[in-house]
Amino acid sequence: MSEVPRKILIHDQLVSLIRDGIRKKRWDGHLPSESELCRDFQVSKMTLRKALAQLAAEKWIELGGRGKRHRIQRRFGKLRTPTDARTIRVLTPFRFSGWSSPEHTLLDSVTERVERSGFRMKVEHHPRLFERFQAATLARLDALPDTAAWVLCYSTPQIQKWFASHNRPAVVAGRVVDNLPLTSIYPDTEAGARHAAGLLVGRGHRELVYLRAKVTSIGELRASELFVAEAKRLGASARLVSYDRAREPISKLMAELLLSRPVPTAYYVGASEVALTVLCHLQATGFRVPRDVSLIAGWDDYHLDLTYPVIARYRTDGRLLGRRIGDAVMELVDHGLGRIRTIPIVPEFVPGGSVAACK
Repeated sequence: MSEVPRKILIHDQLVSLIRDGIRKKRWDGHLPSESELCRDFQVSKMTLRKALAQLAAEKWIELGGRGKRHRIQRRFGKLRTPTDARTIRVLTPFRFSGWSSPEHTLLDSVTERVERSGFRMKVEHHPRLFERFQAATLARLDALPDTAAWVLCYSTPQIQKWFASHNRPAVVAGRVVDNLPLTSIYPDTEAGARHAAGLLVGRGHRELVYLRAKVTSIGELRASELFVAEAKRLGASARLVSYDRAREPISKLMAELLLSRPVPTAYYVGASEVALTVLCHLQATGFRVPRDVSLIAGWDDYHLDLTYPVIARYRTDGRLLGRRIGDAVMELVDHGLGRIRTIPIVPEFVPGGSVAACK
């Protein structure tokens, strides 16, 4: 589908103008009174206050209250120009070879976007930074020459807080914690998890399991908790089972689950590659999918179309996700820290053949 023109709201234009004024040090320490701002920008007090609320949420200003003027919070040194730095770095705990096909598509799409503007992409694979956060290590990475901006994949709360507190240009490819002033563009895995819980309980399943890696995205952490809560709300029993990708074989974990009582009749698996292992293990131990057990993957990969039965899953448009992330990164590079955006990309459910009514 082609992009369509978007309406630019007056309050969005006003936010941009006030940000620009703060960057250029048009005001010293505090904004003018609200009546002066309304007069200068020729807007209503309602429009102004909506813009001021957004600027306060983004930590540009601190609202005064009770007639006091609003204090400017951000201070700006020299802004980087497009000629200063040309590298967009992608921070991730996983090797590029282990990425799923939608993640490869996402990176290709971001790369196409930034290369059109004369920039280049570089993947920074640093698993230890995600397992044990060290601010000094992240500071050294950020100080690498030619760094224009960052894309944060599977970022932890500590990593996000570091970028937010240092006012560094970064776009989070995922969820943001604690309303941090970082732009967030993410697959809405929570919507998928809620839908899956309702679908499985609706098919009569009462013993559900969510399989989740210990090192995963904030989005999946929330999705797994929501899945369990939604299943319980609907009258079913649901367990959250986490595993260590590096140290714990999935087959051993599955053997333990199949010996547990009551035996699970439905599995929701966050990672597509683990869904393949679960399917193989179930079939090898005599459990027929979907006749005996139903299986849904929370993430897509082209391999899931090659199994029998085809594994049901949630598919996120990697190209759309990458294009939105690329646009947001280039906006940061071109215009500096500005409007904070939160953009969810709702996944599509692919039914496959791995879900059936519980007998």
